[in-house]
Amino acid sequence: MDNEAPALSIARLRSVWDAEVGPSARRALTAAACAGLFGAAHVARVGSPLARGLAGAGLALLLAAIAARAILVRRRRGDARRTVREIIGRTDEALGAATLRALTLADRAAADDRVGSPELAGLHLRRLLGRASQARVVERARQAATRWASAGLALGAAALAAAAIEPSRVVEGLDVLAARGGEAPLDLPWIEEVEMTAAPPEYLHQGAEELLPFAPTMQPRGTVITVRGRPVRAGRALVLTDGGAEVPFVDDGKGSVVARWTLGESTTLQAAARFGQVRVRQADAQRVVSIPDDAPRVTLEGAPRTVKLLDEPSIPLRYEITDDHGLREVDLVLRAGAKEERRVLSRPAADAKVDRGGYELRARDPFFRRTYVPVEVRIEARDNDPIEGPKWGRSEAILVVPPQVGEPEARRYAALVKARDALTDLLADRIDQRTPEAGGAAAHAAHAAHEAEVQATAKAAVESALSADHGGLRVRGRVASLARGQLARLDTALAAERKSTTRAAHQELLDETEGALLAFDAGLRGLGHRDARAVAQRLADVADEAAAAAELLGSGDREGGEVRLEAAVAVLGGGGVELGKLGELGLDLGEIVANDLRRIARARGASDWLHAELSARDLAARLRRPEPSFGGGGRGGVESGAPRGPDPGDASNADESVAQSERDLEELARDHAAETNAVAEELSRASRPEDIAALREEAKKHAEAIREAVRDLPQPGAAPGSAESAAAAGREQAEAMAGALEQGRPEEAVTSGRGAMRSLGDAKRLGAQAGSFFPEERAAREAGEAQQALAEELAWAEEALRKLRQAAAERARDGLGKSSQREGSLADRARDLRKRGERGDGRMPEEMLDRLDEAEQAMRDAQRALAEGDGEGGNERQRDAQRLLEMSRSEDQGQDGDAESEGDRNMARKADIPDKDKHKGPEEFRRRVLEGLGGTSEPRLREAVKRYAEGLLK
Repeated sequence: MDNEAPALSIARLRSVWDAEVGPSARRALTAAACAGLFGAAHVARVGSPLARGLAGAGLALLLAAIAARAILVRRRRGDARRTVREIIGRTDEALGAATLRALTLADRAAADDRVGSPELAGLHLRRLLGRASQARVVERARQAATRWASAGLALGAAALAAAAIEPSRVVEGLDVLAARGGEAPLDLPWIEEVEMTAAPPEYLHQGAEELLPFAPTMQPRGTVITVRGRPVRAGRALVLTDGGAEVPFVDDGKGSVVARWTLGESTTLQAAARFGQVRVRQADAQRVVSIPDDAPRVTLEGAPRTVKLLDEPSIPLRYEITDDHGLREVDLVLRAGAKEERRVLSRPAADAKVDRGGYELRARDPFFRRTYVPVEVRIEARDNDPIEGPKWGRSEAILVVPPQVGEPEARRYAALVKARDALTDLLADRIDQRTPEAGGAAAHAAHAAHEAEVQATAKAAVESALSADHGGLRVRGRVASLARGQLARLDTALAAERKSTTRAAHQELLDETEGALLAFDAGLRGLGHRDARAVAQRLADVADEAAAAAELLGSGDREGGEVRLEAAVAVLGGGGVELGKLGELGLDLGEIVANDLRRIARARGASDWLHAELSARDLAARLRRPEPSFGGGGRGGVESGAPRGPDPGDASNADESVAQSERDLEELARDHAAETNAVAEELSRASRPEDIAALREEAKKHAEAIREAVRDLPQPGAAPGSAESAAAAGREQAEAMAGALEQGRPEEAVTSGRGAMRSLGDAKRLGAQAGSFFPEERAAREAGEAQQALAEELAWAEEALRKLRQAAAERARDGLGKSSQREGSLADRARDLRKRGERGDGRMPEEMLDRLDEAEQAMRDAQRALAEGDGEGGNERQRDAQRLLEMSRSEDQGQDGDAESEGDRNMARKADIPDKDKHKGPEEFRRRVLEGLGGTSEPRLREAVKRYAEGLLK
């Protein structure tokens, strides 16, 4: 070694050291790395950000330390001084120090000749290196290797222990440690032996089905998907997830876990384990395509289209609705601007998937009456989806364009004017006609035929006006009654002339024709006056809308105000034109509308919204006082500032005569109804409970006999129209009769008994028609036997009822006598009213006169029956008379259309106000409800319905 170069000697010493220490050190470092990795995995498995941070930081520090040591060791190998210090110095401290000094001297001599000879310095260094004992170096290295081996063994044992506890935990921890965005990169198995079922939503009424695990499937939205499996490793927080939401697996108590997922949108489901905020998925995925519950499909026949209400006053709506699962509600929806109204058309039962129906919209619909802009009509349907909430489907729209305000009234008025012109032509023709003085029977026949022909033409014109639909309005009430009465008047006069074709008879016909024309004209003028007032009131509301829009514009809201003002002005303009067609008052008010619209237009042109608003409000106030501007004949008017005076005298008072007849008829019907109720109450008071109680014991025996008679009859449930079905109905009615007898209600018992007899008779007839078919033949035979027995019981019940009524009538004889006198007075009023309606300007239609005559006769019959003490018979004839009086009243009596609520109908000047003891309205209402509901045709339900009605009226 003396002849070797110093550097080579030092390198050899390093090699000997590394050969002994290096393997042990590397094994120890490897064990440290494994222990650190496994420990970091266990810490990271907690899954919290802190744990993952600590594990990552610790592992990074460990790796950095190992790398740093490797770099340091490499650098030390090139450092001769460090090698001498660490190897020679540790074996021989004095030799190590001398060697370091010699090395320093050699380096200085090599750099500076003045220090000494480099050769001598190098020789000195070589001698010192040669003195180093390689055996001692090896011994020292082995000691160091032993220490490294011990450390490596300890770290290896720690790493083995970390892995031996549960190797999968290390894998899971490392997977969690490497997670990004809460998702681990490596999929791991979590459950096996997987089973899946799908249970559709309850409202679909479908059974659950088994699914092939992890095979794509399509299911209705809201389906509950159940995933069941055996955990691969226990102690994991398993979840079922779609990548966003998740539901936990729970133990089913049988060694498996189960999770239930409610399906929303289409998704892919995977099992996963939750470690803190990190989710580790299983590779298997279940793709589920969600089938949504679609909105109902609504088809409206003819939609979309536009309808003008004047051209089609009746709009039929026919619809068909289908839904994939079930319907809940069908609505008719009307929209006009910001206004909307919904009307329920149907609520399909039992989750019906198809619904068809119809509805008819009329021009008189209240919604059309309240709007003046186009109306959007749709049919909308709601389904029964409880998962996402009910969904509405709607049809295409039918756009309904309403008429101008007052346009239907103007059309009706114009049609009646044409009818009046036809009557005028008839009068003119008869003025020109002369009764033939000569010519014999042929001339008289030709004259009569001509008169009949021209009168038929005039009548056809009047009937056409009366029967036509004028933009949703018809000629009703007072005008219709007056017109038909005058037509009957003309028929009577023409018939009289045919009997005696003389000049006097023709003059009489001429006078009657003139009277009819004047009466018709008076009625027409009255209708025009009432319609003009009604239309003016509606236009006043539109004028208020215009004023409100102008106020908005004045406050700076141009967007909302301009549209509203433009629409209101357009409606006012059209309505004013139509108003001007409604007679004298309409023409006067129409001119006022036109003048005020010009004022509004001038203010709009100058953007003077204050004066535009004032003009509109002034117009609204004027239209709400729809009187003539100036009066004649000493009468004042609105513009003159005078109070309203009487209407100008007409050539005929027909309109007022008809109105008075209507009021008299209404009053007669009201008084007669009160008298009818008074008789019924008198009879009710005369019935004594003790009479019923005395009858009840015997009635119970008869009730048992009735039940015994029908015991063998079939029970309900047979096919309708069969003998068995009719016999079952007879049995139910007979049992209802028995129940009524036991409860002391003989009148109901008789009614039910008669119904039972009819049903049993039907059963016999149907059984005979069925031939030898055994069930029908047996039902017919049993029905015949029961009918014979029931006939005896019914006869007894009828006789008992007759006795009860007779006894009650005897007790009420005094009261019935007074009622008889009052009934006679009412009959006299009916007679007088009929006679007054047979002639003159107040002539009534023939149909009304016939009903009044029949009502009078019924009142006379009731008068005689009441006088004789027959309370029930008299009250029955009273009800007949009341029904005839109600039928005598003309349809929508007193209503000419819009004028009904806003016109100038005269109120009765005198009316009797009953005191608190005589006002029987509530009692009568209660009696009618109990009779109507308690008299249901279903015997089994009669008592329940009656009890319900009594509870309702409390």
